[in-house]
Amino acid sequence: MKFSLLYKNYEEMRQFTADPMREAMEETLYDLSVDKAVMELCASGETGSYTLEVLKKPLKNAAEIEYRQAILMDFVSSPRLLEELQDIFKNYDTLQSDWREMQAGIYTYGVPQTSGGVLDATYEALKLTASFARKTVSYFRTVYETVGRYEVRSEGLTGIREYCREMTENRSLDEIAEISSLFQRETVDAYRFKVRSETDDTLRITSASLTEVLETEDTSLSERMKRLAARLTRTAPPPDETPEVDMGEFHLETARSILNEGLYELYTVLGSIAGSIYEFFRGISGELGFYDTGLRFVRRLLKEGAPMCMPKMLPMEADAFRTKNLYDLHLLLEGMPITKIVRNDVVIENCDGTLIRGANSTGKTCTIRSIGAAILFAQAGLPVCAENAEISLRDMLFCQFSSAEKDFDASDAAGRFEGEVKEVAAILEKITPWSLVLFNETFQTTSYAEGAKGMQHILEALTRSGCRYVFVTHMPIFDRMTSPRVLKLDFGRDYRITRL
Repeated sequence: MKFSLLYKNYEEMRQFTADPMREAMEETLYDLSVDKAVMELCASGETGSYTLEVLKKPLKNAAEIEYRQAILMDFVSSPRLLEELQDIFKNYDTLQSDWREMQAGIYTYGVPQTSGGVLDATYEALKLTASFARKTVSYFRTVYETVGRYEVRSEGLTGIREYCREMTENRSLDEIAEISSLFQRETVDAYRFKVRSETDDTLRITSASLTEVLETEDTSLSERMKRLAARLTRTAPPPDETPEVDMGEFHLETARSILNEGLYELYTVLGSIAGSIYEFFRGISGELGFYDTGLRFVRRLLKEGAPMCMPKMLPMEADAFRTKNLYDLHLLLEGMPITKIVRNDVVIENCDGTLIRGANSTGKTCTIRSIGAAILFAQAGLPVCAENAEISLRDMLFCQFSSAEKDFDASDAAGRFEGEVKEVAAILEKITPWSLVLFNETFQTTSYAEGAKGMQHILEALTRSGCRYVFVTHMPIFDRMTSPRVLKLDFGRDYRITRL
């Protein structure tokens, strides 16, 4: 089992770990300048990279989005909780790697050649594994007590708190901790062991299991503690009538071999159990990095006095985008005061596509960038830059921004046009119903007449596929698109949108 603060149903969401649309989403983040915004907001490059990976996998389930929204709101209300959990899970993430590194160090000089050397190496491996298990189990109580100090409402944080509470009351975990605590002494000589062995018909030892562990300096351990180690092995403790054999009657090499088998069995079983338990919290540190970015985003907007909201998510079939006072985050991060950023009420619904026109420097690119960023942030569970918003889920979000900084020579119009054709063709190969494609000045380097004709065919093909589009252009394509289901918007010199 694994707990996730990013996914309500983690196992169902695992399919997104190998998203074939990843490359297209990278281009979308770049065109919308979301990558720059994220890296500016993040505490570190590592956190920024993780956040961008999350944004490349937009959620397509409203319940999953609400799960993230509620967790982020808890962290906004209790930022200290986020800091404490980050510290806890940062340390947690090093447990397994440290364990493996130290275990590898046991054999730095190769495998021991003597029975005593092999026994010492096995005990050292068991001691390290016991420490790993003991520390791993302790985190359930640590997390429970940490989250319990704060008032949280989200399903994710209340869920992890209650699960950890149940685990702290789990007797099996207590036994694992108790067994692990037995092996903290420096060497195997600090103990006395009782081992049960089995032999085949030739009296060759086939298996050996610990049945009792005593520290030589403390022989007052209870009978229950003496036999805890046996509960993790494949063989049950021997009944009282089982004959006991004094190890001194055996050759020392044989005795060491039997004890080594018993310790090794406990080592493998304890390591397997501890590894399984460790998986429960593995990766949460990175997930908390995403929420740290979200919290920094919220704090930045609050500092600037900029409006924001958690959007209401609509099903894909609603096919709507409704926002009040939508604005471009990129302008804010570049230093423009919110009082000077023009905000528009953008409503796109009941249409197959949207055409936006206007003179240079009237806000067209800022608006289409704002639309795309709002959809990306909404489907990641983050606030959007608007006073309020209702946004339909999109299967995918594609961009073709000719004004973005592509790898084309600006003086080479033919080369730029050819590159744009290839990009549009790549989008057409990947589009799915309920996807949205954002075009910004596409085909502007060709003649207006030829470009308008080509774009008309492309936009009509998108509509037939069940895909939607928003197209910003100078080209005289408005008169060509006569369908009543094409929304036509115009930008005036005041940067305000009007409907044609």
